[in-house]
Amino acid sequence: MTDLENLFNYYDFVQDDLKFMIKSRIRLNILSSITEYPKAMKEIKEENDLSFAAISNNMKRLLEENMVIKIEDKYLISQIGLLKLYSLMDFLKLMSSTKKFEELWLNHDMGGVPDFLLEDLGALKDSELIKANYKDVFKPYTEYSKLLENAKEIKGVSPFFNPSDVDLFDQLSEKGIKIELILTAEVLEQIVKTSKLRDIFKDLKRVMDKNLSMWVYNDKISVAFTVSDNFLSLGLMNDDGSYDQNRDLVSSSNDAVNWGENLFNYYLSKSEKLSTRKIANYLLK
Repeated sequence: MTDLENLFNYYDFVQDDLKFMIKSRIRLNILSSITEYPKAMKEIKEENDLSFAAISNNMKRLLEENMVIKIEDKYLISQIGLLKLYSLMDFLKLMSSTKKFEELWLNHDMGGVPDFLLEDLGALKDSELIKANYKDVFKPYTEYSKLLENAKEIKGVSPFFNPSDVDLFDQLSEKGIKIELILTAEVLEQIVKTSKLRDIFKDLKRVMDKNLSMWVYNDKISVAFTVSDNFLSLGLMNDDGSYDQNRDLVSSSNDAVNWGENLFNYYLSKSEKLSTRKIANYLLK
């Protein structure tokens, strides 16, 4: 039985706790106020601009639910209270990311993101959706190029061929920036068929130097993304299989960068590293 099939079992088990947590903003104010050290009601009142009556009534309920402990005349969140608060935070982050970027998730193929990272989509809550417009149809790519210039290391996964990317990555590699790329076999073949790029690939020693490493993913990929030491850039395929060049989800938050690292490692574990001999084989096709 999958987790989704257990949905109603989970709901029935935690629905009372969930309703108790989200029904009152005052309870959340109190809990978040006493996570670090015990506080008296007067301190809680001043920090949250609440009445004594509101604090007293809700504190009583929190004590009854074992979410708060009383230490003399002060109150501190309990271990179980802290766990429930963190769980609620994860849920709210996920819902926030889902709602905030609904236009990206709708009518796009999310199959390229594994389930364990879909469950952690809340990590992208602080992202920004860069969109093309009639005044600047290349805005997503322009902003993406600017981000690359400030990166110290770059990891990318691409299911499509963009000649501009090759020149850009070549320049960055020359600057000493470490680059790791995962491409589909189809994209790799497209690259070596282009005359200008054949010249780049002929110098096998240069391609496989310390700055540029490449892998081939022998299957279809329905997501395109780049993760660096300081940003994540994520693009998706439309439902019809074409890449949506008009939207790019970008974030510089640590949570988003870690999420992107995990997605890259997921594809890396399923990819084959390109040796000089394998690249030569592509050149000879």
